[in-house]
Amino acid sequence: MSIRSRAASGVWRARNPRTVGDRGYLAYMVLMVTLVAVAPVARAVWLSATSVEGLALFMSPAAPGVTVLVVAGLWSGALVLGRDRGPALLPPFLTHALAASDLPRSDTFRGPVLRAGALVTVLITIVAGLVAGSLMSQGLADLFSVVTFTLVGAMVGVITTVAWLAGQVFPRAAAPGALGVIVLGTITALVPVIQPFTPWGWVGIAYPGNGSPHILAELLAVTVALVAAAPVLMNRLGHAELATQAARWDSATVYAAGMDFSTAAALYQGRPHRGRGIRAVRPMRRLSGTFFIRDAIGAVRTPGRLIVGVLALTAGAVLIAFAFAPGNPGWLLAAAAGLVVFAGLGPVTDGLRYAASVASDFPLYGISDEHLLANHLLFPLSVVVIVLVVAVVVCAVIAGIGAAAPILSSLILGMLALVARVCNALKGPLPPVLLAPIPTPMGDVGAAIRMAWALDALLLSALAGTSAAFVFQAPVLLIGVTATLIGVSINRWRHRG
Repeated sequence: MSIRSRAASGVWRARNPRTVGDRGYLAYMVLMVTLVAVAPVARAVWLSATSVEGLALFMSPAAPGVTVLVVAGLWSGALVLGRDRGPALLPPFLTHALAASDLPRSDTFRGPVLRAGALVTVLITIVAGLVAGSLMSQGLADLFSVVTFTLVGAMVGVITTVAWLAGQVFPRAAAPGALGVIVLGTITALVPVIQPFTPWGWVGIAYPGNGSPHILAELLAVTVALVAAAPVLMNRLGHAELATQAARWDSATVYAAGMDFSTAAALYQGRPHRGRGIRAVRPMRRLSGTFFIRDAIGAVRTPGRLIVGVLALTAGAVLIAFAFAPGNPGWLLAAAAGLVVFAGLGPVTDGLRYAASVASDFPLYGISDEHLLANHLLFPLSVVVIVLVVAVVVCAVIAGIGAAAPILSSLILGMLALVARVCNALKGPLPPVLLAPIPTPMGDVGAAIRMAWALDALLLSALAGTSAAFVFQAPVLLIGVTATLIGVSINRWRHRG
């Protein structure tokens, strides 16, 4: 190498700090994180999947039908998600610069779409491989069916990415399309005869032990056709829609980095557009009736959010009912029910959040802050009781499960989830004391404490679901969770403002 070449190499290394040593250090850090954090989690997931409860869940005769429902729900969810946050997303400045140019969108936004698609495909493939591998570990599936189902999972991930992109390109058609997919998926799951004629039905047919790997060719053809249509979809992306999504996502990430997840989620709430001419505040004999009607009309003005919330509450009721079925992992289904019910309460607790936000100021309606909060609790309380009880009764009748215990557990879960919503509405900003480092022999756990503070309502809702399902076996757990939720809510109410 000449002197000039060596000098140029030295200048390049000085200007580019990512040298071989830096890459080696980065690889070392990735390896350490994998060994310390990823490997134990992966092992715990594998042990859960191969446990008696996990195998009972995967071996259930209803597993192929549930797979059909999951795939249909995944594709419909991708369509709806693309309407608000699609895969073709870049920072606001790059979005404006590239979208305003004459370059085709299929070239300028190919990178983020491929990265998002790779992440989705890898995650779904891992889940499919985990399910098939757990069955093979007990001799319930052969290697060929495991490989087939894993490949099907990869193709489901690719189709999910294209559906996500389609929702971004056609935002107005995303909701009707998602509704059609979920309805057809439900019909396919209930009527197995039509599974060979639907893409989500093909995934159910490919379930390990269900037997028909010939559908791999059909699903591959659909995948290839959708991948070929992806550049055409990207070229239809509009400048205004791209800029709006980029700006909203940038603001949401800023709030999320500050542990303000509620504000970040509020950026994606739909604006009221239905029933704007209907009078919401109507004087009645009882003030509680006025607040009830006001909250009901306010929820109806965003019908999409209300429907999603009711469906989420229904799904939570179904999970809590199946937690009592013999052979099912009850604690896992109950914890998932707690999370789903907490999320489903979001669209019907807007009035509750408003009451919590104004409770620290002067009274606005001539009543105390306690009465204001109590009046705004009436509508979500009515919705959660009606939806959970009806859904649990219907599910118990269909599945042949006793309805008494699931009804009691669902009512307890609904009450605790509503208290968790109150607790979350009264949270306020991150306390400065939590920003201080917390050194321990295992390192600084300050980040974990801040994350637990940000997600405390979700964690307590999951515990509430588990305690509600095991109310007869472990009443102490229910008492502890209830006391914690009420105590935290009272403390935040006293220190509001």
